[in-house]
Amino acid sequence: MAETGLRPTLCFNASFPLEAHFSATAGELATRLAQSAGLAEREAREIGRSVDAAFTSVLSGRAANGATAVDISLCARPETFDASVAFGTTSVLAMTRPRSL
Repeated sequence: MAETGLRPTLCFNASFPLEAHFSATAGELATRLAQSAGLAEREAREIGRSVDAAFTSVLSGRAANGATAVDISLCARPETFDASVAFGTTSVLAMTRPRSL
């Protein structure tokens, strides 16, 4: 097969229970997928810390909308890496970073 130079889209979605020990897991998943997508280690770790912090912030205010899970979406698109954290219908984090060529 001929090399096209196009990068595939790789997305990962997960719902985590409202338990504090899952915040680090969500952050680590974000870090690893960002690294796999070609982001620099420093930037990948920043994304992971942001996901972890957003998850933790949900736990402190979870009575706000009655949701039972924290939803994480990570997507490495051909030109961007996107990370989001939501709690029910509330978006807690939405970030996009360019992927280097």
